[in-house]
Amino acid sequence: MKRKTVDAARTGGSPLPAGVEKATPKYSDIGEATVVDLSADGLPYLPALGEAHYTKVGNDPELHVHPGMVEILLCRRGRGLTIDCGDHVHPFPTGTVMVLQPEVPHVIRPKPKNLSTTWVWFRLPEGGAPLPGFSLRETRWLVGGLRSLPIRFPASKELVFDFRRVWNVYRNVSRRSPERRLLLREAVLRLFIDVFEASRADGREEDDARLAALLERMRGDCAREWTLEELSALAAMSVPKLTDRVRQRTGLPPHQFLLLCRIEKAKELLAGPERSIGAVANLVGIASARHFATLFKRETGQTPRQWRAASRAASDPFSPASGTR
Repeated sequence: MKRKTVDAARTGGSPLPAGVEKATPKYSDIGEATVVDLSADGLPYLPALGEAHYTKVGNDPELHVHPGMVEILLCRRGRGLTIDCGDHVHPFPTGTVMVLQPEVPHVIRPKPKNLSTTWVWFRLPEGGAPLPGFSLRETRWLVGGLRSLPIRFPASKELVFDFRRVWNVYRNVSRRSPERRLLLREAVLRLFIDVFEASRADGREEDDARLAALLERMRGDCAREWTLEELSALAAMSVPKLTDRVRQRTGLPPHQFLLLCRIEKAKELLAGPERSIGAVANLVGIASARHFATLFKRETGQTPRQWRAASRAASDPFSPASGTR
């Protein structure tokens, strides 16, 4: 692909890297790509709402940026797609959202037949000014959320529906209707909120997988003196976040969950071959037999010896303790 330099006069600022173009909306309401401006509907921060349905193979465009704009791009249908960002190529399968920040060069490759995408450009406010219809605090929340989004995540069903709803309002609610602007604003805000939710949901799935693996490791190695710092490093979470997530999953903070693992392992050992109480205590990571007995009774209501006797009686229906005659 031929590379060329774009000068500062074309970009309105610093020269762009060789081979990178400055993109501006190309408005059209006919053909394979539809791009509309929502500014006339009271949403000047949304200069481009677009969708494309390619019935033939598309052209191979240049890498491009859109200064001052955050693009949210959804792949509704496509096979073997990637987003080339110049220094990294991201897979872009069906049902994926790409968030392309103003400074990130990008282009879809390839553009095959039957590709279907939809997107929206958000114009960042200049000079810290609030967006029309928003307070300064609301503007900072929305802009901060958009600027901190991950570059790629799975779309939720709600987000796919949100794009359809925005298009439905745009196309089917009369421009003369007094509720058109309100409906468009509500649909767009719902879209952005569901973008945030979908991005966090993807992170939660990864967190959940790491947390499940961590809890299983704690069960399997309960004798170890785990520290919160070790656990947080393994889970790739901060200590406060780890504590909250363990409590949400187990109902207990990490140190109490570890104690529960030790008590459950002790029950297993007490029900097995004869071992001294001290030996069982050592095997579950508690150095003092007396301390172990105190903890065990506090958690189960029985001493280790009482629990062992009751367990053996329950497993032997002919033992005197079972009450069977």
